[in-house]
Amino acid sequence: MNHYAFDCPGDAIAALAEPLTPVDVEHDCGNLLGRVLAGPIIADRDNPAADVSAMDGYAIAMRRPVESSELHCNDEIPVTGESIPGSPAPDFADFGVIRIFTGGMVPAGCDRVIQREYTIETPAAKSPPLGTIRWRAEAKLTRPADNIRGRAENIGAGEQALSSGVVVRGPQAGVIASFGLTTATVHRLVRVAIITTGDELDDVNHTSNESLPPWKIRNSNAPTLQSLMATRPYVASPTMLHVPDDPEHLQKAVLDAIAAHDIVILTGGVSMGDHDYVPAITAAIGAKTIFHKLPLRPGKPILGAIYQDADTSTAKPIVGLPGNPVSATMGAVRFALPLIDKLAGVMHWQATPQSVMLDEIGPKILHLHWMRAVRMSGPGRAELVVGKGSGDLVSLGASDGFIEMPPNANHPGPWPFFSW
Repeated sequence: MNHYAFDCPGDAIAALAEPLTPVDVEHDCGNLLGRVLAGPIIADRDNPAADVSAMDGYAIAMRRPVESSELHCNDEIPVTGESIPGSPAPDFADFGVIRIFTGGMVPAGCDRVIQREYTIETPAAKSPPLGTIRWRAEAKLTRPADNIRGRAENIGAGEQALSSGVVVRGPQAGVIASFGLTTATVHRLVRVAIITTGDELDDVNHTSNESLPPWKIRNSNAPTLQSLMATRPYVASPTMLHVPDDPEHLQKAVLDAIAAHDIVILTGGVSMGDHDYVPAITAAIGAKTIFHKLPLRPGKPILGAIYQDADTSTAKPIVGLPGNPVSATMGAVRFALPLIDKLAGVMHWQATPQSVMLDEIGPKILHLHWMRAVRMSGPGRAELVVGKGSGDLVSLGASDGFIEMPPNANHPGPWPFFSW
């Protein structure tokens, strides 16, 4: 009977992530796109900074009794001024209306803006110089504050606009700029080492035009994992290493990598074969194994460990993935990327996959957690990409990602979908 440290991938990931803390911070960073904020962004002023109009129209003041107010006047009403975005608001006259444009400041005393289409406009003549309007029936239905964006409606000066742990993308860059900032404090880039292992792997520089002996295979895991890291702009370009099946050489490579990086990801050498050295080496360097083997397919031999840096007391994860390409790719997405997100300081680092329904489920049932390649067939729907095992990288290339099904599942879903 198999005994696993954890019954499901989510629990295993949570345990491996528990001791991790975000990497150090970088102050006055100017190139913020894709970086993770290490401190809040505070509004330097109210937003909006004044009452402004939400549309083109006419600002009025209900300063008289309702029955004698401008809104209940059926005569021509003079336009006494204009409020244009980027300019101070004009003074409001004793009687009349202010023509106002979207984003223009609402003059003091005005309590609503009537949209332009609710008026009948008479072009300017000799007098008054800005023309006149008459109200349509719809205008008389407006209420106080209609079509006005109030001062500090979005946020007040001194309030938090963005919190630590937010990844700066387009909208966040706009927020930062709107409060006059060109730099911010961010977490430094996460340093990742990727080590592929195995004597069977050919030199990555071996071109496709050269003859490759049948006992060799090309190293597809290296570019695959390197490309997955590129989906995280807060990750530095990873250090790529390949180590043959030699325990001394591999142990030194792991020690050097863990000293210079925040996380080490290995592929191959994690199973029970005579040349699978990763579990023993992990123990030999003093790392604590959190799990080795999970009720998972593909990727059952996966290993997760924590190395405690003696100099900095920093916990650094080691993720040992199987060498088979499908196992390595799915395992990296499911296990390594969330750990990287936590190290990067991302607030919501746990995976939050969308859910999809399968078009067809197939007859097979598995007594393990099953990661299955799929391609999207429509909104919220996916179809299985049937492969020929964990070495079938070709079928993986035809997929958009994978779903994760619990043991003994045999229905269409919905299932969590992890995209590439």
